[in-house]
Amino acid sequence: MRHDLTRRAAVGLALAMPGLARAAVPAGASRMEVREESSADGILPLWLYRPAGWAAGGRVLAVLHGAGRDADRYRDTWAPQAEAAQALLICPEFSRAAYPRGASYNEGRVPGHPPAYLALPRAVAAARAAAGDVGDRPFEAYGHSAGAQFLHRFLLLCGAPGAGRMVAANAGFYSFPSLDVAWPYGLGGVGDAAVLKAALARPLTVLLGEADTDTQHPELRRTPQAMAQGPYRLARGQAFFAAGREAAARLGVEFGWRLGTVPGVAHSNAGMAPRAAQALWG
Repeated sequence: MRHDLTRRAAVGLALAMPGLARAAVPAGASRMEVREESSADGILPLWLYRPAGWAAGGRVLAVLHGAGRDADRYRDTWAPQAEAAQALLICPEFSRAAYPRGASYNEGRVPGHPPAYLALPRAVAAARAAAGDVGDRPFEAYGHSAGAQFLHRFLLLCGAPGAGRMVAANAGFYSFPSLDVAWPYGLGGVGDAAVLKAALARPLTVLLGEADTDTQHPELRRTPQAMAQGPYRLARGQAFFAAGREAAARLGVEFGWRLGTVPGVAHSNAGMAPRAAQALWG
């Protein structure tokens, strides 16, 4: 059964809930909570970092945590990058209680209602409003591991409303850009051809650690469908990028994705962050 995620994205942005913070976002590290319809408890915590020199209309970066659901640690790791770029940093926390198992976070509770992916632009809109930013500048987005799964599916299924440059780093497995491969290993049953064509032209960097080659990593999915994508994360990311390039050629659309690798880095958000920041702002 197909779901009109593009229409839902537009509605979600229109219903983004500004003014939910109890106080303006201060300089430095902070935390706020916003209401979120896809959350089991109706709440989405946001871990924030605001450079002292950031002003409304400035850069905004959303960072998506991995399977550890440790948004606070991702905020702390990315704060120096946000400070250097003078970007408001927003790290939503998709807790295990509110988004149990990978099906609710990595796979966005699709098929199902409401999809978790649309929590991202709503969270960004709420944090920006709390910081006094009511503009419509696109936000950058980065996801690592499970967060990279979330991010590339946010693009392929929803069209990534509100996002500019995106970096998906070290995903464990992918939804390949094909309407003929069943979800979640492809877009079959949930995808839309027009959204897919547009997604292939968007500025997505697939960023891979060259040492992320552990075939026995405890969080690496080993279903037959996942293993068909490659024996480890580096190979799976390379295969996903190649599939995107082939899909763009087949559909006759511009291919906007890039492939990047980081020498000597395995499955590490901290190791990927400096190179990801270059891809976002370089």
